[in-house]
Amino acid sequence: MKLSFFSAITATLMRMFSTTNNDILLQSFAGESGWVFQSDDILPHGFSTGTLTAAMDRSFFNGSVKYQQFIDAMGFVRIIGTKSFPDISTCEAIEITVKSLTGYQGYYIAFGDTVPAAASAIPFEWRTDIPLQASGTNGTTIPFAAFSSSWNFGTGRIDVPCLANPAFCPPSSVLRNIKFMEIWAQGVAGQFDTDLFTIKGVGGC
Repeated sequence: MKLSFFSAITATLMRMFSTTNNDILLQSFAGESGWVFQSDDILPHGFSTGTLTAAMDRSFFNGSVKYQQFIDAMGFVRIIGTKSFPDISTCEAIEITVKSLTGYQGYYIAFGDTVPAAASAIPFEWRTDIPLQASGTNGTTIPFAAFSSSWNFGTGRIDVPCLANPAFCPPSSVLRNIKFMEIWAQGVAGQFDTDLFTIKGVGGC
């Protein structure tokens, strides 16, 4: 399974670099983004903290993830943007450009076509981890095949990958009609300090 997963990812990246791309900007974090901050204090015994602060050319997403007694697991902090995002159904991947100052390893990116209620801790969404290898600025490209709607709320991790069961893959109808996007710090205890720059649809757009 791991071999087929990485083979598919490699094939997707090869197609992306072999075609002429017109990247589609989904979100710039320069100045006010309109995204809002939320932590696990929407549940009982939530003590994770954080902030989202706009700057000239980026936004700062900082905080600390702590144990969440109600779910008996590490908690979460997230930011969410709700609007009609551009159609990325002709793209093959999402690229997120961030700068991690701490090397935190609990980042996730997610999207969906139905905006969750304000008090909803578990939205229906397609998500994947943001694989930052080290601190520093990273333009990370994540194929849609890496996203899944089957995920564990306690850990944040995917339970059933898209490539293991296509029923959990993001369909084109959703990629044409994204209504919310999220960035999470989840499931890993510790401090995170992140500069956010852009999210784009890339690869064959």
